[in-house]
Amino acid sequence: MLTLFLALAVLQEPAEHDPRTDYDVMRYDLAFEVDPVEEHLSGLTTVHAVVTADALAVLQLDLDHELSVERVLGEGGGELNFGQVGDAVYVPFDPPLPKGERFAVTVEYAGSPQAENDFSGFHWERTADGSPWITTSCQGLGSSSWWPGKDSYFHPEDKPDEGTRTTITVPAELYAVTNGRLAGIDDLADGRRAFRWIHPYPLETYSVSLNVAPYVVVEDELKMSDGTRVPWIYYVLPENAEKAAVQFREVPELFRIYSDAFGPWPYPESKFGLVETSFWGMEHSTAVAYGSSYPAWCKLHDEPDRYAGRHKYFDYILVHEVAHEWWGNAVSAESWGHFWIHEGFGTYAEGVYVERTQGRERADEYFRDTARRIRPSARLYRGDDVDSGEAYSGAIYSKGACVLNTLRHYVDDDDAWWLALRTFNERFRYGNATSDDFRVVVEEVCGGDWAAFFDQWVYGEGQPAVTGSVRVDGDALAVDVEVGASGATSFHVPLDLAWTEHGEPRSARIWLVPGANRVRVATGGDPADLSVEHLDRVLGRHDVSVEN
Repeated sequence: MLTLFLALAVLQEPAEHDPRTDYDVMRYDLAFEVDPVEEHLSGLTTVHAVVTADALAVLQLDLDHELSVERVLGEGGGELNFGQVGDAVYVPFDPPLPKGERFAVTVEYAGSPQAENDFSGFHWERTADGSPWITTSCQGLGSSSWWPGKDSYFHPEDKPDEGTRTTITVPAELYAVTNGRLAGIDDLADGRRAFRWIHPYPLETYSVSLNVAPYVVVEDELKMSDGTRVPWIYYVLPENAEKAAVQFREVPELFRIYSDAFGPWPYPESKFGLVETSFWGMEHSTAVAYGSSYPAWCKLHDEPDRYAGRHKYFDYILVHEVAHEWWGNAVSAESWGHFWIHEGFGTYAEGVYVERTQGRERADEYFRDTARRIRPSARLYRGDDVDSGEAYSGAIYSKGACVLNTLRHYVDDDDAWWLALRTFNERFRYGNATSDDFRVVVEEVCGGDWAAFFDQWVYGEGQPAVTGSVRVDGDALAVDVEVGASGATSFHVPLDLAWTEHGEPRSARIWLVPGANRVRVATGGDPADLSVEHLDRVLGRHDVSVEN
């Protein structure tokens, strides 16, 4: 009867109202008991939250219908009424909780969550010797696919302010890893062990992970530029310990590069962790999932690399997923329309890594390769009122990265550019941001009005195509080019010319408008060695010939 009552009550809510917006999560306390033999999960989730609406009559939490809620407890331990309807759990409060009241509700549940494919879901795998190997990856499914809460799949803006406290109980021969720092390991009377972890930072719920295996644990420290030291720990299967020791030599330099470019490591009270998983990889905060092929080891030992196509420039999973600690984990999208703040910035960080390890020309090559993956009509902003699945697209990776590379070229001041990225990250870390928040930072740090750029490149469709010619015409330079577009949006594009006058270098930037551009650039006489500089740093298909 209660389930029916709650279903009817929810259906009577105004269609535009989402009851999950009536409260703000402060912390999740998570407890998982993992039975690898039966492939069964028993869990307790305590949601600490505060009421943000005028009153909270019914608490709504997300949980997959395949998992069964056994009971719901209040703060004093007493059982509360609840209903499980579809992929949601409803808990009524009588009387309703007033605005500003902090409360806690514990959901006891159980089931056997499964993997959707070889990437997404709850993975009950086995190692080569038959040992249990259990991992999770739920960005594409939502955290509610294996634990109850306010799922960031729908509400990325509600990161728990105080982070998570997680206990994972497993057979004694296994090791359990999740977000944060290890607070302790308890040996239980029944022969199992309980691993207690604390992550005192906000995070998206899809970034919460569970990893259980006979892991080898290797501990070290990373020294930051300010002199602080960060615990650096990796967890790998015994048979891959030597491979990991070779591959992860790259980590200190990677950290130095990202800390310099985007600001200090965001989680000094936790750890930096890499955890070997049966799937390719995922940006689980401070417990980054690594399921790649250890390409440095493959190269060193002339072994085949099953991901060789993604390792042209670097170990893709290592470089990309670690970047998410700054972009996606520390700074998250306010809504999923701005998903590129996760994946575009994370992919741009790959280019930063290439530039700082292999040089700017090699980074230019990397961005040209990335641009080839972008559909001509791709739009970066993913729309209003979309969930994570609706917003997800390859464009948020490749176009997002190339738009940032383009913006750097438009800004044309590297000191200001890097300061803008660091400012944006440090101002919004632990919270959420929009594309316009980034625009405001760019305007503040770099100067100027960048609304037109964001209208065209972030909210607009497609990319420009600059075609035509530039030539020396007596004592002047003649520009005859057309700015077309691959989609509905028209673009303004800078054209940078370089030449010499009497052996001395000269340069000029011309702002091209959509359509035909016929411009004469006066010189001081005797222009020679004319060239167009770095037009390939502007995303698009360009073909401009040069005649001296």
